[in-house]
Amino acid sequence: MPGVFISYRREDSAPYAGRLFDILSTQFGRENLFMDLDTIEGGDDFTSVIERKLSVSDALVAVIGSQWLTVTEQNGTRRLDNASDFVRIEIAKALERDIRVIPVLVGGATMPRANDLPSNLRALCERQAMEVRDSHFHTDAKQLTDVLHSTLHGTGFLPKELNLKRFIPALLVGAAVMIGVFWLLFVQRQRVGRSDPGRLAGEQATQSAGPVPPSTDVMAGVTSNSTRPLAGVAGEWEATVKYDWGDTYQEWFDFEVDGQELSGSAGFLGDRKGNGRPIWDGKIAGDRISFMTKTLSRLGTDDKTYEDKHYYKGTVKGDMIVFTMVTNSSTEEHSPIRFTADRVKKK
Repeated sequence: MPGVFISYRREDSAPYAGRLFDILSTQFGRENLFMDLDTIEGGDDFTSVIERKLSVSDALVAVIGSQWLTVTEQNGTRRLDNASDFVRIEIAKALERDIRVIPVLVGGATMPRANDLPSNLRALCERQAMEVRDSHFHTDAKQLTDVLHSTLHGTGFLPKELNLKRFIPALLVGAAVMIGVFWLLFVQRQRVGRSDPGRLAGEQATQSAGPVPPSTDVMAGVTSNSTRPLAGVAGEWEATVKYDWGDTYQEWFDFEVDGQELSGSAGFLGDRKGNGRPIWDGKIAGDRISFMTKTLSRLGTDDKTYEDKHYYKGTVKGDMIVFTMVTNSSTEEHSPIRFTADRVKKK
């Protein structure tokens, strides 16, 4: 059931609402969001649908653009003045339920004045607004996500009447299984000790000395002493990458190989072919490759720039590379991104 209700006007802020929906989906799951009343089927009572969705929502995000207040109907009257207006009903019901209502200002919009609103919406002006700016969209959206994470039910938006007692039998069964597994391992170890005391003594000596790790490149996560044939990755590769905030870009990779060293360029946020970011610390070990790229970002109105590092690890499978990319940023938190790149065939 949805935990976040996104209210918006198509004519005013549809692109912004769509991007916010994608970003919030990565945090809370699409099943915990409700946005578009155009999906209501014929014959449905839309007021009842709104009430039902809001009854299981912990927050309403009111996306307000520059035309939110002034959008008119065909007869020229202001849409907000119509008591049957979807947006008016959504926000009024949320305020009536006293759930968290967050005005989100987009496209340079400002907060409307109480005198410009119908009486049942004037309490909206008492709620703290947040601004999502075009130039800092992801940073501002991250702040919105943090606020939503702090709502009543926290991450995941658990149902309000969740009965934990129904999980007790499953927890007891799981505990019994774990105890059984540990007991079997203990018995087996005792048998090994009786049948081969020298082997058990050798294992204990090894454990007391601690594990001996292979020669490993920490960033790459692959052993450098691999004797497997090196994968052939030189040339151009193309990938469709969906980043953790929801936007999707077509990226290009141009790899150059010198033994086990990998260099070249990698696309980021739609860099055009031939204009990618330089590759740093590139390595090849068997069918595994790894490298790093760097980008610069800003935080809010701060003029200072921050360096973000993007770590790529990939497994080569013929003409396809399965990648995982992790961003180390001092300004934003990011989830690992997984995608595949395909070799560009020469004509």
